Formats: sequence, structure tokens, C-alpha cells
Amino acid sequence: MNLPELIKGGESETLEFKEKFDERTVDSAVAFANEKGGTILIGVSDKGVIKGTIIGKETLTQWANQISSKTEPQLIPLIETHELEGKKVVTVKILEYPLKPVSVRGKCFRRVKSSNRVMNAQEISEMHLQSTGMSWDRFPAAERTLEDLDLEKVKRYMRKAAETGRKAFAGDESPLQVLEKMGLVKGRRPTWVAGLIFRKDDRPFLSQAVIHCGRFKDHTFVIDDRLIEGTLFEQIEEAMAFVRKNTNVKFVMTGRPEREEVWDYPLEAVR
Repeated sequence: MNLPELIKGGESETLEFKEKFDERTVDSAVAFANEKGGTILIGVSDKGVIKGTIIGKETLTQWANQISSKTEPQLIPLIETHELEGKKVVTVKILEYPLKPVSVRGKCFRRVKSSNRVMNAQEISEMHLQSTGMSWDRFPAAERTLEDLDLEKVKRYMRKAAETGRKAFAGDESPLQVLEKMGLVKGRRPTWVAGLIFRKDDRPFLSQAVIHCGRFKDHTFVIDDRLIEGTLFEQIEEAMAFVRKNTNVKFVMTGRPEREEVWDYPLEAVR
């Protein structure tokens, strides 16, 4: 670790300067653990000036214990002493914690650029789901039943997936068995993602699960506007149709049986 070069680069998402060890040092440790990990330099001012710090016989052990005892789950820092410009500087290295978020005094912090920010309830929930390999859409949908799903849409998906070679299903598999195998039905209840993909037309799962398309002539004048609802598959198709409708196309005769379509904006870019 080249400390002079690190200090020269200034504070960042993975580096924090502290003139002394205090409660905010533990906050930084938590913020680093909740992101990519990082290093805290004790004895360096916010502007990167080496101030040094006083190190006693039990100082490093006490600092490590403070971080471990105040964090939940407990963090185990890697602490080392260095000498720069004849002064003592301590590095407190924090590894990214696998099960997030980590908290201190009942608060969870995350690193945003070169500062620590308190996380709100939604951020805490999302971080926990991500760290456990889960997401909200894989959980059973509240107050929903299999009656909310259109099994004919599942059958169409099965046929299309088989035709394109993306998935193979046994000939005797029912739509419900396929949903269960894919983890879209749990305990006889549809997950949120099952509803977003295969819901019945008259049974929306999430009111905010829509696509709002608009074509602007300038910053304030809208010349075409559409709110697209339906399943995710249907929304993608209708959104693409909206883009095609509002994109100029030029037909080029190449001598081949089919003419070539040249769009002002390549359709591949929006797929």
C-alpha cells in the first residue's frame, strides 16, 4: 500500500481521512462494509495533511474492539501502524461484508462518493435482498392467488420458448408445473414476477408497473403520448411499436427481393 500516493489522490468511495478515531470512524467502517470495502487513515486531515496520531500500547486493540462491539453484524477491521513524515498514521481496512446491511447505533450507512449517508428503510430492505441473492419480485404476491394468472399466456410462452430453442418443456408438463419449476409459484401463490408476466388483463398486480411513452417536439411540446399497460411482454411489444411509429424510416432498393429499411434511430438500440 503506497500511502503517500493514496493520500495525494484524496478521499473517495474507498478512502476516508480522519485526524482522530471517534464515532464517525465507526460510521465510515459501516459505510465501507455496506459497499465495496475501503480504508480509513487515522492521523490525516480532510485535506490530506499528515497530522499523525498518538498510539499507546492498547490503542489499536481498543479501536478494533470499538468497531466490533458497536456494529451489527460485527465487523473485524484490519489495523496497521505506519510512519509518514516522522508521524504515526494508522490504516483501518474494512472488507465488504457479505450479508448486508451492517448497522451502528441502529443506523445503516452507505458510501456515496467521499461521504457517508444514512440509508432509508427502502434502501435497507433492497440491500438485504440483494446480498441474500433475492429480490422483491421473487416473493409471493400479497393477497394474490393462482386465479389472477392467465394460464393461456403461460402456454403461449411455452410454445414460443420451445420454438426459439431457449427452453425445452416436457410434453406432459402443465402451465402450473412450469411456473412452479421456474420458481414463479410458491406455496400455491404467484410471485410478483409471475403476475407482472402472466397476469389476467383485468387483474393488474402493480399500478406503477407501466411504461409511459412520449414524443417531444421541444422541451415542453408533446406531439404523441401513450401510457402502456399489460404484462411485461405486452408492454415491450407496444413500446417498440410506439418507437417505430415515431421514427422515420427510409426504404432502400438494393436489387434483392426485399427492400432494406433504414431507420433514423436503429431499432436494435432500444431492444
